[in-house]
Amino acid sequence: MQKLFLVMPLLILLPVTSAVAQKTDNKVTPVVVKSIDGKMTCQLVPENTSIEFVGTHVGDDPKPRLGGFKKFSGQIEMADGKPKSLNVDMEITSIWTEFDNLTKHLMNADFFEADKFPKSKFESTSITVLGDGNCIIKGELTLHGISDNFEFPAKYKATDQGLVLTSDFTLDRTQFGMKKMTDGVEAVVSLNVVVGKPTRGVKSKGGNGSESGDSEAPTDDPATEGETITISLPAMT
Repeated sequence: MQKLFLVMPLLILLPVTSAVAQKTDNKVTPVVVKSIDGKMTCQLVPENTSIEFVGTHVGDDPKPRLGGFKKFSGQIEMADGKPKSLNVDMEITSIWTEFDNLTKHLMNADFFEADKFPKSKFESTSITVLGDGNCIIKGELTLHGISDNFEFPAKYKATDQGLVLTSDFTLDRTQFGMKKMTDGVEAVVSLNVVVGKPTRGVKSKGGNGSESGDSEAPTDDPATEGETITISLPAMT
């Protein structure tokens, strides 16, 4: 298994200005935790959770490209106010980026091969709580038709209002068989996951981000003209 970061990576801010750019909503609302089949569970849906990535080009001009996924479902099981397990199923065919042509390219044979491998999933095997709301989540990630061990850091806060969980980490796409285009596009991709923040273009319902059914799906290019994006990238080491 390729060793991944065991601590929260340092962040660097890269302001990116474009004629077409993303509108960013940083509001985070705790997601309710309720009893389901006798287990305290936090349901993850696009209306309350955001899964985004940033890819960069090789060379002196990285040209960061922001993207994410519009369709997924999952759950976090809680015990004594701490995360116990995490499972997520994601539709690769729901990918979005800032540019239509890029979205189409990512889904073809150079990258995700979404026609052959339309699904991805993560199933945790253990969550180690480190204190101060930090934890390490270990499990099996299935991506691009390959299943392998994967781990990433997260920070959580559980209150009477619900759960907020955030994670910034990196993934080497070649670990999952995506070995093409590495001469022009970095193999290491930065990811940001926020439980408590709706996916871009999707409205939360009920004020707690926990219910689906009243959403506005984002388009392949959910950009707003005249805006400026600030992209947070984990430091590459």
